[in-house]
Amino acid sequence: MTRGLTARQTQVLEFIEEFTSGHGYPPTVREVAANFGFRSPRAAHDHMKALEKKGFMRSRAGRPRALEVLHSRRGIPVLGKIAAGQPILAVEEAEELLGLEPTFFGQGRFFALRVRGESMIGDHITEGDLVILRAQEEARSGEVAAVLLGDEVTLKRVVPGKQGLELRSANPTVPSIFLGPQDEPPRILGVMVGLVRKN
Repeated sequence: MTRGLTARQTQVLEFIEEFTSGHGYPPTVREVAANFGFRSPRAAHDHMKALEKKGFMRSRAGRPRALEVLHSRRGIPVLGKIAAGQPILAVEEAEELLGLEPTFFGQGRFFALRVRGESMIGDHITEGDLVILRAQEEARSGEVAAVLLGDEVTLKRVVPGKQGLELRSANPTVPSIFLGPQDEPPRILGVMVGLVRKN
């Protein structure tokens, strides 16, 4: 959530940015209302006025498509840390926004997690790196994914096998995680599509 904005205001701002990027012009109040299922355009108007008051956008009176976003929310949210080693507790609140255009990585919703640990060092993923992930609930064999185990998240290569699922480490000193039929099935949060190394 953008600082100073409610969750709904953040969603409205993101919709305005995405619509403008896709169409070449901003949405009308009615188009915003229709997107969110508001019963009246008034609700959309109120959210847009709040965004204007808070300095995130401006409009010119009397013109239907005269919105201008002043503080962009486009980018990829960094949601917290992910263990490349032992799983660590998932953090769901955005710490920062990476100034990368999400469409560079294709279609979908993207997020980033900061790496803790060295279990993926053989794949050139090291402590402090930011991994970019496409949010999805399935991973193909061999893909590097963020995997939720209980309340904890880990970054591993997903390798299904006859005996169950291997969450494979890329460091010989760090054991892989093996999950059999008797174990609670893990939940895939996203598949890795990129990496940012901050010096």
